[in-house]
Amino acid sequence: MPTLLSLSATATIIGVVEIKEILEERSWEQFLIRQPHTSFLQSWAWGEFQEKLGLSHHRFGIYQGGALEGICQALVGRRRLGSFVYVPRGPILNSFEIGKARAILEYLKDFAAGEKVDYLRVEPHWEAEQGSAPVLQETGFRPAQVATSQAGGITLLLDLSLSEGELLAQMRKTTRYLIRSAEGLGIEIHRTADPRKMGEFHRLMKLTYRRQQFVPHPSFYLQTQFETLAPRGIAELVLAKYQGDILSMAVIFSYGDTVTYVHGASVRTSVPASYFLLWEAIKEAKKDGYRYFDFWGIAPTDDPRHPWYGYSLFKKGFGGYRVDYAGVWDYPLTPKYGAVFAVEKIRRLIRRY
Repeated sequence: MPTLLSLSATATIIGVVEIKEILEERSWEQFLIRQPHTSFLQSWAWGEFQEKLGLSHHRFGIYQGGALEGICQALVGRRRLGSFVYVPRGPILNSFEIGKARAILEYLKDFAAGEKVDYLRVEPHWEAEQGSAPVLQETGFRPAQVATSQAGGITLLLDLSLSEGELLAQMRKTTRYLIRSAEGLGIEIHRTADPRKMGEFHRLMKLTYRRQQFVPHPSFYLQTQFETLAPRGIAELVLAKYQGDILSMAVIFSYGDTVTYVHGASVRTSVPASYFLLWEAIKEAKKDGYRYFDFWGIAPTDDPRHPWYGYSLFKKGFGGYRVDYAGVWDYPLTPKYGAVFAVEKIRRLIRRY
């Protein structure tokens, strides 16, 4: 294990890497939005949202030679099942290097122990093909029993540098046909950042999840999320109306170089409003200069029995390419983690994800 040399209450040196807390939003955001396909889950605003849910946050910078090389926003929560430090879609490094990765993981272990929590959970923004798993294993982490923020770390990306014609060409034939069919129906697309419009989304979301047999996020969670992120220019509500009725709605996040399809809801109908809405959102993201459109998670396999099969099939119809991240990893700190692991394993077996 590398030697940790504490410089002060807010700075630590591990090897040639210095880690210290960042208290100023501007430098944090400037670094983060420059990273390719960066994650809003590490944004300053996301920390503020989590604070409203009762979690505290700490933001660490990873420096080498005086230059900021990475960031890591850690959330601290205390629940009846167990207390934890959680790093959603982070750490984020400007380039994946074993030394930097190991340094921040060791630092987080030390930080979590100081917080006297039961376990540390990380979900690194590192692609699996970069060889991130061995580093996590070598530093004592184990695969978690949950798929936390993004379908277990597997997503689908569209490259918006392609022309509209190229984007259409890579779609499934059925998806392309449904979009073309919808274009002549007079479906209206509206966009808003007004939190008061979320009431209709909550209603539609409950219908959708009941139909698909999912447990939805609580309305308070979704409302607080939107009220926090919309004023920052991150969250936007997009809706599709046909003959005066709202048939489909989506919550879209725009951050860094990426637009992400985070939440979707619709009524059961023969009108392909959801396909049209998503295609219009993709075109708008391209027009606004974004590089990627992220479908925010797909099932790991094409097994029709998987609970995510239906919406994964819908998303895959738009084409794009799959990206596998390192996944969710835990570092146990107290014996109580055993109960957390057992409960989450049972939940996973019941839910099948």
